[in-house]
Amino acid sequence: MSQQLPQGTHRQGLDAMFETDEARKSSLIVHAQLLRQQHEDEAAAIQFAEAARLEEHLSDLCEAQGLVEKSLVHRFSAASCWAQAGDFYHAIALCDDLLARTELPDRLRQRIAEYTQTLRDRRTQWYEELELEMADQER
Repeated sequence: MSQQLPQGTHRQGLDAMFETDEARKSSLIVHAQLLRQQHEDEAAAIQFAEAARLEEHLSDLCEAQGLVEKSLVHRFSAASCWAQAGDFYHAIALCDDLLARTELPDRLRQRIAEYTQTLRDRRTQWYEELELEMADQER
């Protein structure tokens, strides 16, 4: 009979404060999504930015405990939150840093690479729209 490995992400060395911060981050994301559905974009962006800061902090804590995979997932989530807050620069920078890491699993690498390209495409589109808007205002 073979022994089954435990499923999920290891949490060795992480304390109750980590779990509290993780729960708070999740709550911020859910709340931000609800605000966005209600077209309260500024309030949603504030919530996403706060969740992003927490995700980066959680990633740092995981990294310090040697929980590299969990750290990488929190860092990618931080990038996603920054993008949803409207901070493409920060989101892309985090993704680029992740893609430079050799220990990034292939499946996550593919997902991050595709997400980063989507962000770059959307940023380009946004720039083009801004240029058109500025040109219209100058007329």
